[in-house]
This record gives sequence, structure tokens and C-alpha cells, in this order.
Amino acid sequence: MKFLSEAKREDLKGKTVLLRIDSDVDLRKEGGKLVVDEDFRLRCSLPTIHFLRKNQVKKIILLGHLGRPEGKRVASLSLEPVANWFAQQLSSCPLFSLGETTPPDKLVMMENLRFWEGEEDNSPDFAQQLGKMGDVFVNDAFGVCHRAHASIVSLPKVLPSFLGIRVEGEVKALSWLKENAPAPLVFVIGGSKPGKVDYLPFLSEWADWLLVGGRLPALVKERKMKLAEDKVVLGKTNTEGKDINEKTIAKFKEVISLAKTIIWAGPMGVYEEKTNRKGTWEVARAIVANRGAFKVAGGGDTHRVLSWAGLWGEFNFVSVGGGAMLQFLRDGSLPGLQLTVK
Repeated sequence: MKFLSEAKREDLKGKTVLLRIDSDVDLRKEGGKLVVDEDFRLRCSLPTIHFLRKNQVKKIILLGHLGRPEGKRVASLSLEPVANWFAQQLSSCPLFSLGETTPPDKLVMMENLRFWEGEEDNSPDFAQQLGKMGDVFVNDAFGVCHRAHASIVSLPKVLPSFLGIRVEGEVKALSWLKENAPAPLVFVIGGSKPGKVDYLPFLSEWADWLLVGGRLPALVKERKMKLAEDKVVLGKTNTEGKDINEKTIAKFKEVISLAKTIIWAGPMGVYEEKTNRKGTWEVARAIVANRGAFKVAGGGDTHRVLSWAGLWGEFNFVSVGGGAMLQFLRDGSLPGLQLTVK
């Protein structure tokens, strides 16, 4: 797929554009209603919106998802807070549902794609329904480009399509990182998602050091995975089993201090609880303290930690994706980047 920056004005001028964005963000209650809390992913879509407006598109229809409603309408997972965020940042952005009359505004948002089973089932019929709303499709949702969902891999078969400004930035930054990252490269990975374990064999070969925290060391032992002992440090937990212990923290900090490149994806424990936050905080501070290293972070939980600790400005690059970043580094591409433009 071509990058949007390569599009000609005639490809966009006067067209209705379906823009897939990363809208899976944290919400919080404020004044009795849900509002956007961590907005990094939404801010990353603004350059593409500005580019489209500069090229005189007729209308932008935002497509996105929130959470895992599994094909059902879940009130708490409505994209209304996200639509309200865009309205505050840009202009009126009414929310509508598939099948309803599209509002006349120049910027609108369709309700959570995952309210329909066809999205995650990658239904061609669902992609056709979406395609009828617009003339051009732009995918700027790097964080879900590793998902074979209708709005990622089937919609580009329906409409002329481009990859957005943010996706282009992610592809170029991560491609450079994979091929040219200064050594020694230290990869710090944590969290609780079982799928992350699948990337450990690659990371243990690619990185000079792989530091593993969160729930992942337990999963490694459960699966009886064999990783290079001289390059991999599996974190051990504290007495509560919810954070890495002091000895592991010390070892992680020692290795991090030697790095020329540091990539961080995921917390070291149940950081939402103050009593189990130390490992994540100490590791984050150790990464920041290494002033000579090129520093990269990625993933929703990592974004939250960066916000809580005020560390956004300390990293050279922050990816909108967690799983997508890992898969791109391993495979060099993603399903949502490989399709032929109509």
C-alpha cells in the first residue's frame, strides 16, 4: 500500500475519506460521564486529518474501536467520548451508527466497529458496507495493523487506499530500529498478555539482552520455553507475586545502564496498585537515566506509565502499538500493510 504522503491532490480533493484510527484509549469518569483519559493515540491521528483537510477532502469519516465488546453493543465502550475529544480539538464530530444517515458535518465518527461481528470476523460483506460510505480509505491505525480485521485487511480491497502519516512514521522508525539500532540493544518486556510470550524467541536472538518481567516469566516456565540463558533475564517476583523483586530490579538496572538502544514494552508488575508499582517505576527511571541510549517505548500500559510518571519527553520514539510493534520488529511487516491497492 502507498503512503498518504505519496497521494496526488486529485486522489483526495472532493472525496469522502474513511479514516481508520487508533481509538482504543483509556477513559475516566468526569462529571458523571465518560471522557478520554490517555489521549496519545488520538493525538497521533491529527497530522493525517490535517493533511487530508489541506488536500481539500469533502468529508472525513473516522473509524475505530474501543475495548472488546465481541460483536455486541456495550454502552461503556461507545466511541462517544472519543468523538467528543475530536470535537474539542478540531470541530463538530457527531457520532453515528452503521446504517444510519451519515451526519452532514465534515468530520464525523462511526460507532465502535467491534459492535458488529463482521469486524473481527473479517467479513467481506461488512467491509463492503463500510466502503459504501466513502470514496477513499486511509489506514492510520498502526496499533491494529497486525489484526486481520475487516477494516484493516478487507476494506482496502473495496476502495482506493493509503497508509496514513502516523503509520508511515511507525514503519520508517521501526524499520530503522530493526536494521540499524546501536548495540548493545536491551529489550525490556513485561505485562500480562500471553501473546507476548510468542515473541520472546525472536527477541532473545535479536537483542543483546532481553529483560522479562510482569507475568511473562511464569508463562515461560509453564510452556517450558528454552531461551538463551546468557542473554535473557527472567524476573523473579516479590512475596505478593505482583511485582519483580529487589534483586531483579538491581539486575535490570545494571543491564539497562550498559545499553546503547533500549526498547520498553510493558510494565513489570501490577503497577495499578501502589504497593506493586516499584519495579515498573525503577525500571522506567533507569531507562531515562541512560542519557546516551536511543530509547523507544510502546503499548497501552506503557503509555499510561509514561503519563503517570511524566516521562513522555524522555523517549526518542513512542509507538502507538504494543503487539503491532513486536510483530513488525519480528516479521518486518504486518497484514494491514501488505495489501494491493484497488
